[in-house]
Amino acid sequence: MVGFNRRFSPYIKKLKSIFTSDQIKAINIRVNAGNIPFDHWVNDIEIGGGRIIGEACHFIDLATFIAGSKIESVFAQAIDSPAKIQDTVNINLKFSNGSIANISYFSNGNKMMPKELIEVLGNEVSVTIDDFKKMTIFGKSIKKIKYKGQDKGHIQELIEFFNALKNGEFCPIPFEESYHSTIATFKTIQSIKENRLVKI
Repeated sequence: MVGFNRRFSPYIKKLKSIFTSDQIKAINIRVNAGNIPFDHWVNDIEIGGGRIIGEACHFIDLATFIAGSKIESVFAQAIDSPAKIQDTVNINLKFSNGSIANISYFSNGNKMMPKELIEVLGNEVSVTIDDFKKMTIFGKSIKKIKYKGQDKGHIQELIEFFNALKNGEFCPIPFEESYHSTIATFKTIQSIKENRLVKI
């Protein structure tokens, strides 16, 4: 099973209970990823795959999980850098159920700014998740939720994975979903290279 851990965060589980899969959603994910040296292992195509394959893939998968639908198309653009490492990227996704997502994966910001902000809007309900430390739900009233510490789902992912192995059950993330998110990640690079919308 691919380690797409953010699916298992209690904040994402709560979010999934608010919206149904067939609801059309607008999703915005901003990642203040921070700068890393050119020779960092993540930027090594043979080892880390680059920051889109190595890191932005998590947010492509998360957007797909939140949307509850497969991606139909991707259009992405990157800020040009002398090293050609594509580490400041904007990714637009269109889903089969009509949902849309924008993923802003940026390396050029200040590290004092919180890393991840997720916003989901649909059916006159808006939800924000701030760095997996707190959640605000805007509906008929405003509700704030805060679980213990920052929780990006790592521990719960392992618990569910090992329970599946122990009980002879299917993996918590179906292979087809991991495959789809990975293909969409590769198509993101293709879209940047060819400067066009790419169908999945």
